[in-house]
Amino acid sequence: MEKYKTNILIVDDDAALARFLSRALESRGYGTLTAGSAEEFISKISQKPFDLALIDINLPGMNGITLTQIIKDSAFACDIIIMTGDPNLENAIGALKAGAGDYLAKPFSEEMLYLVIERCLQKRILSTELANTKAAYSQQQALENMKNVFMSVIGFELKTALTAILNGIEKIKTGEAKGTPEAVINAAEAGALRLAEVIEDILVYTTSKNPANPLHLSAADPSDLVKKAVKELEPLFKEQLSSALMSLPETALAINCEPEKMTLAIKHLIKNAVVFDSPGGVVKITLAETAGDIRLSVKDTGIGMPKERLEEIYDTFSQVDTVSQVTDFLSRKSGGLGLGLALVKQITEACKGKIEVVSSIDEGTIFTLIFPKAESVAARGASLSS
Repeated sequence: MEKYKTNILIVDDDAALARFLSRALESRGYGTLTAGSAEEFISKISQKPFDLALIDINLPGMNGITLTQIIKDSAFACDIIIMTGDPNLENAIGALKAGAGDYLAKPFSEEMLYLVIERCLQKRILSTELANTKAAYSQQQALENMKNVFMSVIGFELKTALTAILNGIEKIKTGEAKGTPEAVINAAEAGALRLAEVIEDILVYTTSKNPANPLHLSAADPSDLVKKAVKELEPLFKEQLSSALMSLPETALAINCEPEKMTLAIKHLIKNAVVFDSPGGVVKITLAETAGDIRLSVKDTGIGMPKERLEEIYDTFSQVDTVSQVTDFLSRKSGGLGLGLALVKQITEACKGKIEVVSSIDEGTIFTLIFPKAESVAARGASLSS
């Protein structure tokens, strides 16, 4: 493998000095390029990245300090050494304030040139290593925080569901349930069903994330999946005094998906709409076919979400709380693991679809799942295999 060569751009309107510096640096293994003005410098650094620039303080049209400030305010990752034939405290301070890494007073010896360049490059290496260390530490902290959140959320959800089951069993065993057996049994059953939902979400999420366990896609009518999801959520609609307004096509449509998992994804979307809508709200579910795809939209008129936070709603364990603007599983309105939208996105994308969201505070939210038609996916697969 070829050793990486440090690239240095020399900016000086003294062409003879620029050539001398170029030869001296290339003899030490550096790659060099010269520019006679600020404009030429900007043109060349825009075309090719440089590690370091030697910039004369007195350039035609723009002085080196102003140029340094422009470079430091831009996206160019280039360290700068200012050169000047008029060394004074004002120039030195100005150069360092503008963001220069070092300062060379003309005339300087080759030894001084190499010393300052090596010092600047070493500082660059140390800064990069420090940034990488900080990034690794931040990533480790993020993973640790995610693990802690997961343990807290999973513990809270499992304990809540299990408590309902155990309380019901205890009342039946001790005879306290006499006269109200149905209520006790219903509470225990609700806890067991919730426990099953939690476990199902975890299993679907982990298996879908594993490339070795791809979805087994087959053609399914999304209308049937929507109807099934709504039926399974009837207890939630009843609890929230809400209703579903479905607009489904009369003719059958087809998308390629794993029906059970897609039903789960649709349930999560509808559940979110019910929970974050006002009591007695109407969730509008619309399925429509366009010229190129099939679109399933779920709309509520609830609290909505701030536009600047829409990117984070698919993060694992995340729920956007528009009142406190924080994510905290203890104060989340819907409870749950915070896997819902992450699962919806994951399952939809595994089916070659995508998810879009439009939301405004106090105006509600519209989630739309966009799928290619089943025949389009099949045709694509045939063309890839041919």
